Amino acid sequence: MMPFGRYSVQAQVGIGGMGTVYRGTQLSLGRPVAIKVLRVSDGYDFAFEDRFRREARAMATLNHPNIVAIYDYGHLGTDFLFFVMEFVDGTDLGEIMRLGRMTPELALQLLPQICGGLEYAHSKGIVHRDIKPANIMLTREGEVKIADFGLAKDVMRSASIVTETHMVMGTPDYAAPEQFNAHRDVDHRADIYALGVLMYQMLTGVLPRGSWQPPSALRPGLDPRLDGVIVRALMPDRQQRYQSVGDMRRAIEAALLPPVAPAQTPSKPFHAAAAPLKSVRILLLEDDSMVRDLLRRALEKARFEVIETADGKDTLRLYQEAMQQGRPYDLVILDLTIPDGMCGRETMLHLRRIDPQILAIVSSGYRDDPVMKDCAAYGFAAALPKPYQVEGLLQIVNGALAVGRRTAA
Repeated sequence: MMPFGRYSVQAQVGIGGMGTVYRGTQLSLGRPVAIKVLRVSDGYDFAFEDRFRREARAMATLNHPNIVAIYDYGHLGTDFLFFVMEFVDGTDLGEIMRLGRMTPELALQLLPQICGGLEYAHSKGIVHRDIKPANIMLTREGEVKIADFGLAKDVMRSASIVTETHMVMGTPDYAAPEQFNAHRDVDHRADIYALGVLMYQMLTGVLPRGSWQPPSALRPGLDPRLDGVIVRALMPDRQQRYQSVGDMRRAIEAALLPPVAPAQTPSKPFHAAAAPLKSVRILLLEDDSMVRDLLRRALEKARFEVIETADGKDTLRLYQEAMQQGRPYDLVILDLTIPDGMCGRETMLHLRRIDPQILAIVSSGYRDDPVMKDCAAYGFAAALPKPYQVEGLLQIVNGALAVGRRTAA
């Protein structure tokens, strides 16, 4: 079905209202790709085919680490259209929330990345128009990828959200009020509204419907400064919203900074009881005591429970004991190279026999090692290159925990 000699298809990985997605390979480069196939007759209107071609070209101009790249597009006979895009090894935010893996901490780590991708698209004159959890992907390394610009609009050329047959496009729960008006133009501020809905849902687990409560009222311990960010993003009058995603991103980042401490008073301060959080247990194998200490302190500061080992044999023993006690570790981080003991690769072979569902990250300074270059082939969820930066470490750890273990191809 695909153009002869250009792509091969391995498996169907998704299906939805805007087409079917397959995992494939671009044969000339040997790289994995995602191939989306759409039936021409499934388009919103008679201009669907022309709009697809125009928008595919516009999307191909976007080059940003937080946007799924478009490589190719074209026809499959007379009945189908296709476009080829970057294959994202991970899952979407909708699935992460469905599995209960979204936490306020993870949400606040991901939101600046989402803002960054949208900010770039808007700078190129592209409005997404369908920001929702299913269209925000997360890789196992914790990197956000905004996907499915299938409803996107090049605002440099077009000012109307509606199709020529006056059908409103978007997902109702995330659509800005102006998107329901067939006679009103829609601009980048519709994405800001949708981002406000998404942010509320990521922080609270529910949609802001009706007379909704501030996030801090639903999540005790959440900084109330984030309430103001969401309130402004969700203003019905777009003139009262943030006028750019950059403004919203800066407001989020400002809310992440420690608040200015009020003057001390003799009275005893009242602290709202925070909801108990499930402790995430990490088993760490690292033979360098200094590196191990740095890792432990960084992870514990992020509220992970860390158990350290310096040899693969101890790692196996502790993991097996935890399995027998019914408290398996949520994640294992394995140093690939241990000169005077069982290395990470050998340890992983034994761990997979103990627990085929194990979630593990491989760590090494040898970035060209086969295990680091293709960690999935050895059962690892992600690769953590040395030297460590705390931000990168937490991004990869949180990404692996949110996405989960790799499934067999």
